Amino acid sequence: MTAEELKTLLQAYYDGQANIGICVYALLKDANKPGPFRLDIEADAESGLKDLFLQSLRDEISSKDELYLLDLSAADERLNAVYVYDLDIPAELETLEAVISKDDLPVLDLKGKSLSSIKALLVEIGNDAGQVVLYKTMAPVNIFGRSSFFLKKHESRLERLDDEFLRVSAGFQMMRINGVLLVLNLEALEHNFGFHDVIKREAASGVDAIVAAELVTNPDVLRELVDDVKYARRLTKIAKASPVLKAGISPRSIVNFCKTFPHLVGRIRFNEESDRIILDTKVSKDLFIKVLMDDFLTSELTKFHYASVAKDAVEPVEEQGEA
Repeated sequence: MTAEELKTLLQAYYDGQANIGICVYALLKDANKPGPFRLDIEADAESGLKDLFLQSLRDEISSKDELYLLDLSAADERLNAVYVYDLDIPAELETLEAVISKDDLPVLDLKGKSLSSIKALLVEIGNDAGQVVLYKTMAPVNIFGRSSFFLKKHESRLERLDDEFLRVSAGFQMMRINGVLLVLNLEALEHNFGFHDVIKREAASGVDAIVAAELVTNPDVLRELVDDVKYARRLTKIAKASPVLKAGISPRSIVNFCKTFPHLVGRIRFNEESDRIILDTKVSKDLFIKVLMDDFLTSELTKFHYASVAKDAVEPVEEQGEA
């Protein structure tokens, strides 16, 4: 799926807004019965929620002139990026599939459950032809309980609001459409769902790939980085998408590159045979990971040297023959 294909898929929901419905489900903090549970919402409120989240889709995706769709395992630092989830899916995120595949999910008993037990909302929009499901975490500040004192305006006076209530704002962190799970907020993903464990497993595969390529003398220092989510993400990227490893570049060629590229000269040490790298500083570890991701480039036009994390492959254009 490309960014333009995603926008085209969403356009069908905007165009058919009058003929699609919305259903909202709750995921609970209760580990034994997390849900999803359907929320029984009055028709007028449902209509307002549909408008709210369709507009949110426009704002977050469709209205952006420059939108990048990248694999999550190859995430970089660019703005306006949506990530295709291409790693093991934690159990909680499989609930996005559940609300599409099941029509008989139970209704949340609001008499027996406090609204404060809700940890996230699943918003399903669509009809029999197709659905999009949005995942929205519910922060404590959006749930108002009986322990506080609230007043609401009623005609010309203020009245006490005795019961709990939710504040549902625009925005969401993830979505599922056409069988594809998309991530809009990496930070939310990293702090939830047991995702750190997923990343650690993938990062360990990245270290294994480096060991197999015999690139460094002390690979154990990389294994120590797996518990750090920042480094784990980078090592995961190596496991899935390192251009250097995919191309089978030899250790000696990598060493020679590190000895000659201006940004790297003198910042990485090597063994006596000059066929492996020694990772003995934080700087050398950071630079080595960047080398494996082929982040250090030289312009064919100007011969200037650059460090770039956002690289999109450019297909060669066939020259047209003379008429």
